[in-house]
Amino acid sequence: MRILSRYVLRQFLLPLGLSFLSFLAIFVVVDLADRLSAFLDRDVDIRTILLYYTWYIPYISVLVLPMAMLLASLFCIGELARHRELTAMKAAGISLYRIVLPVQALALLVSVGTFFLADRVMPEANRRRMAIERGENPVSPRGTRSRVVLRDVHGQILSVSKYDSKEQRGWQVTLDQYKGRRLVRKVRAEEMVWEAGGWTLYRGEQRRFGAEGRETVSKFESTRVGGVTLRPEDLIRQPRPVDQMRYGDLKAFIGRKARNGEETTRERVELHLRMAFPFANFVIVLFGVPLSSRPRGAGKPLQIGICLLVSFVYYGCIQAGRATGWNGLLPPFWAAWGANFLFLGVGGAMLLRAHK
Repeated sequence: MRILSRYVLRQFLLPLGLSFLSFLAIFVVVDLADRLSAFLDRDVDIRTILLYYTWYIPYISVLVLPMAMLLASLFCIGELARHRELTAMKAAGISLYRIVLPVQALALLVSVGTFFLADRVMPEANRRRMAIERGENPVSPRGTRSRVVLRDVHGQILSVSKYDSKEQRGWQVTLDQYKGRRLVRKVRAEEMVWEAGGWTLYRGEQRRFGAEGRETVSKFESTRVGGVTLRPEDLIRQPRPVDQMRYGDLKAFIGRKARNGEETTRERVELHLRMAFPFANFVIVLFGVPLSSRPRGAGKPLQIGICLLVSFVYYGCIQAGRATGWNGLLPPFWAAWGANFLFLGVGGAMLLRAHK
């Protein structure tokens, strides 16, 4: 059985590599043709263009891997069927399920690897690629930030004119607290320092506003700030779009928005998609097995057409699920995983009906 598994995997890995490189090259060439005039207008040198597409490769890889996996499964099982090797294996008492088990196991491993690629590599690669596209330095600056404004829990808004991340110290600090739309507290301080796990304000005043317009003022030389959950790393964190966040960062970002009473539906859909999309590599391979397991299977041009059609339908379902999730028509989990469950069910049913 080990010999058979190795043989099937060899028949699968070669078309997988060729398919992946072909889809990758097509994507890069089409994108370069679209952006070339913009690069030339900005006098971008060839080194920068190469660097741009180097950072683009992780995103493209995650996108085209399901198509490459599907096409490889069509070619692999199709060739085994066309040369009657599949028939000989079945005649030896080996079921179709056992024959394709190595391919499905590899597809599962690829799905797990794709998740880590999308979570660990792609966010930083996307950030650097977008920095190059905007003509900025892709290496993020560290040190001092100016005009930091952050929203915290309990209706609090922290403003810092200047913040030094190395010293964990800020200057010209304002902390406003709202109850509904009414300002109930305003704290101003010349300096803010992170000490002993919390913020200490120096040389400032605190104003409290009562419901009837009464105001109380108290000055202080130093005071500990209670109820503020923002930490030093929050003050140096640059605003990033969702596709530039890791899974853990996105989950924490959703938690902060939820604590502030903000809408998080779109972010929760993207969080579930971050896990769901990589497993398309496992789900979509199920379509290649029953479609190619007949002795008189389709030729390679038709197999490529089937691959493109199935991929188009799958990606369309992903986008439809995302849109319905964003608009609250489906819960975020089902909006993200619906396409996988649909294709898993249909592919599994096709495999059950295939000739064993």
